[in-house]
Amino acid sequence: MTATGLQKYIEINLDGTKTYKVDISIYSPDPSHGIITTSEVLEANVESLTKIAEETLQGIDRDSIITFNFPNTEDTIECFWDGTDLVCRRAQTYRL
Repeated sequence: MTATGLQKYIEINLDGTKTYKVDISIYSPDPSHGIITTSEVLEANVESLTKIAEETLQGIDRDSIITFNFPNTEDTIECFWDGTDLVCRRAQTYRL
């Protein structure tokens, strides 16, 4: 099993040599765009997430937030542009 760098975002240890079906959502600040949801098979590493986020959050989606949810965890990783830098972090989760 190889290190993925995702441990700082999610509380499970994923095998970096495997791929996982990841739920992805894009939240636009424009309510008329709604929420876009999809699933993709991704490698379990930070580089895969940042590549997808950088490619997705361009043009009209630049002010959006993209989230990634790996299987077997309730933790969610969110990425967004903060001025000129791409920020990825563990999303705030509110559980009742």
